[in-house]
Amino acid sequence: MSRSNLALVEKMYECFNRGDLETIKREVFAENIEWRLPGHHPLSGTKYGADEVIAFFSQLTKSGIKVDLIRIDSFGEDYVVEVHRGYGQSGDAKLDANNCTHYHVVNGRIQDVQVYISDQHTVDLFFHHAYALAPIPRRLAE
Repeated sequence: MSRSNLALVEKMYECFNRGDLETIKREVFAENIEWRLPGHHPLSGTKYGADEVIAFFSQLTKSGIKVDLIRIDSFGEDYVVEVHRGYGQSGDAKLDANNCTHYHVVNGRIQDVQVYISDQHTVDLFFHHAYALAPIPRRLAE
């Protein structure tokens, strides 16, 4: 089981890097996936459901982020832990950091994800540069 879980996470990275988000949604993610990304920037927070995570992935692609898998391993029967390099440039803002992600795989699909950031300040600055917030009051929910 753990080998197939590793292959599932590797497949997600391969699909992301070639822009095949539909395969990720259809074959990799559980429909009710939760994906948590720490930070204080426009893309941080918890994403609920495959549609939200795919929308988040689309925004990562739009910002120019590239992701390279550095190391991946099983942690018990249902968990995968990996280290990846996230890097990109948006104007003068540059991002190049190694981060860690913890995946819980249930019934052959990624169900729950927690990302751990090595340099949160730099990530926050990068995404604030890549995504300007709408002026108040348009950015506030009613």
